[in-house]
Amino acid sequence: MTEPAPAPVGPYLRDVEHVALLDHDLVPGRPGVRGAGAPLLLLHGLEDDRTQLRFLSDALCPEGEFALLPTLRDHPPSPAPAWGYSPLDYAADVHRITDRLTAPAHVIGYSYGALVALVHAVALGPTRVRSVVLLDQSLERRPARIEGGEWAESSFLKWEYDYTHLIGMLTAAGIPVLLVIPGESHVIPPAERAALLARRDPGFSCVVMPGVHADVVRPDGPVTSIIEEFYARYCPVPPKENA
Repeated sequence: MTEPAPAPVGPYLRDVEHVALLDHDLVPGRPGVRGAGAPLLLLHGLEDDRTQLRFLSDALCPEGEFALLPTLRDHPPSPAPAWGYSPLDYAADVHRITDRLTAPAHVIGYSYGALVALVHAVALGPTRVRSVVLLDQSLERRPARIEGGEWAESSFLKWEYDYTHLIGMLTAAGIPVLLVIPGESHVIPPAERAALLARRDPGFSCVVMPGVHADVVRPDGPVTSIIEEFYARYCPVPPKENA
């Protein structure tokens, strides 16, 4: 019999008056879901919210665990400070509520949320992170993509710097990484895709699926099964002993 999930606690900082925390849902796992035997942390893309990846938590979070789904800063109703929009700022927001998960989590991020997931995982390491799934996000420096306007700071701090080396930092720490790329992605250029597919880091997997960027978060698409196969290979759940 599955042990009942512990009562949610925290976050520790919720009662600190001068600290503004991200809006978030903490969703209990569902009966019959095998998942990968650990909590989930799911980070949405820009101009969306915590509900975007709920279909993945429903499909991958097993009974007895929880899935944490925050809404990133400057996405209502989460706080929107005047400045502070680097991937490190976004990741620090997530760190402030990660104590709601009491075991190392499988982290999944889509689009810009994938970069936040990567930075979050490198910062906290294997004591807080079990694996990382990156859904269609370029990690190379591309200054030609820097935009002005509302997202100027975020755009500059994303595209001015190269984040590819963070994959190797995670795999070296024993944290497996999956990168999913749609075949018609406008986010990851062909040369970067070829370099990612050619990587042979132990613990790293790169999979190309059909479709465009938005198809990665279609509930009826193949991404759930791709992640399940990754978990089965790199994070297998040990068989339960007979009671």
